[in-house]
Amino acid sequence: MPALSLIADILGLEKNITEYMMTTPSSDLDDTDVQDGGILSDHIRYIIEVTIWHIVLPLNIMGVVTNIINIRVFIEQGVRSDSTNIGFVCLSVCDLICCATLIPYSCCFFVQSADGYVQYFTCTVFATQFVYLHILVSNIGAWTTVYISLIRSLSVIFPLKVKSIFTPKVTVIVITILLVIFIPIQITYSAFTTLVWNFVKEYNATLPFIIDSPTAQRVLPVNQLITNTILPVVAVFVVSINTALMANKLIEVKKWRLQNSSHSEKNAKEDSKSNSNRKSLASKDIELIKFISTTSTIFLVCLLMGLIPSIAIITFPGVGFTGINSNLFTAVFSIRFLFDSINSSINFFFYIRVSSRYRAAFTTAFKMCPK
Repeated sequence: MPALSLIADILGLEKNITEYMMTTPSSDLDDTDVQDGGILSDHIRYIIEVTIWHIVLPLNIMGVVTNIINIRVFIEQGVRSDSTNIGFVCLSVCDLICCATLIPYSCCFFVQSADGYVQYFTCTVFATQFVYLHILVSNIGAWTTVYISLIRSLSVIFPLKVKSIFTPKVTVIVITILLVIFIPIQITYSAFTTLVWNFVKEYNATLPFIIDSPTAQRVLPVNQLITNTILPVVAVFVVSINTALMANKLIEVKKWRLQNSSHSEKNAKEDSKSNSNRKSLASKDIELIKFISTTSTIFLVCLLMGLIPSIAIITFPGVGFTGINSNLFTAVFSIRFLFDSINSSINFFFYIRVSSRYRAAFTTAFKMCPK
């Protein structure tokens, strides 16, 4: 997120900008007051921001490509009669939007190198409008993942009942409920921020600034508490329980198969064949357990890292666009967006590595000849 001291950090004009903003009309004074004394210096914030956003750009470009592929493959598998595929299509669309909406902000750092800091600052302010959409869609995607994990765990535990419970109609209703919940929550905050233009004489240019209104400053902690603290913690708990149940059930199934296989040994030839089948089954089960554990762990880590901005906003004073800790606001959200980008861009590689059904649909969708 852009901070008012960003340009001044490079050119040593922070004092002048601060004095300028303090001379704005009294109606805007509370929203534009810039204070010293934040816990994160301009220099450290700038290093964190530049480093992270240069990593985020290639991740998100890759994520746009891989999620387009995912959407095409899941549609190829069929969505009309498969609630899980509907969930995966929704998740891939959310991941696609999450990656695409962070690309404009990332590109601003290359504008900085090419055209100077005035253009860079203006770029980041307008790119922030896409970030609002990113936060909204990432919350929907996270809870879609929770829903998919619930279907998966119950399909392992109660394989005969899942399809009758989680029908395509139910899945569409769940996704609609997620939209109804998260859209108003996100709009409530962004609607009370204002884009204002002020002439800054040091640059001989009129620059845009995002201003937190007093209402936005009151809404932000509540917004963060609900959408980025309470709900993610609940999501972490649900996914952790589902993953543990799936892994435990798969281990039980693997043991049962091994016992059955050993009881069926009658002679040396059959014993050899049984051992081969047993190893194949064991290898497949172990691979599936590793896949579920790995993907769930990555999701949980990324979700937990998303709690950092909420913790900062709730813990420290003035964490916002124009507060005393605006630098901390910028840094913690940059860290959150890095992990959002990782979570949204890597699913394709797990799907193609583990799922034979996905590979078959991928081959068909893109007309590739299997080797």
